[in-house]
Amino acid sequence: MNPFEKQLQLGRELFELNANAWRQMVELDADSFRTMVETNQSFFARLPEVKDLPGFVSLQREYGETVWNGAQEALKARGDLLRENMGKAGELVRGAFEATVEADTPKPEAA
Repeated sequence: MNPFEKQLQLGRELFELNANAWRQMVELDADSFRTMVETNQSFFARLPEVKDLPGFVSLQREYGETVWNGAQEALKARGDLLRENMGKAGELVRGAFEATVEADTPKPEAA
């Protein structure tokens, strides 16, 4: 395979990796949004049950903790996805670079 074909293959592989990463990122964001909407609906449905200020404060505290935990989980999932894809991209680039260096390295001549 000539150098141009190798670079074309690397570009294609990186494009596919990035396209899959974006697709997964959008899926994570959609799940996070869906979870946030469900959380809001759940807590707003419980709001009419609150009869006093301590009950309201307790409900608000529980809501805040739920939202915070959901946001942390979503950010961790995004971070894991990015870390995984950056590792794969690094492997692709290193593999292409090493293959190019090996191809360009002159072979020692037999005596």
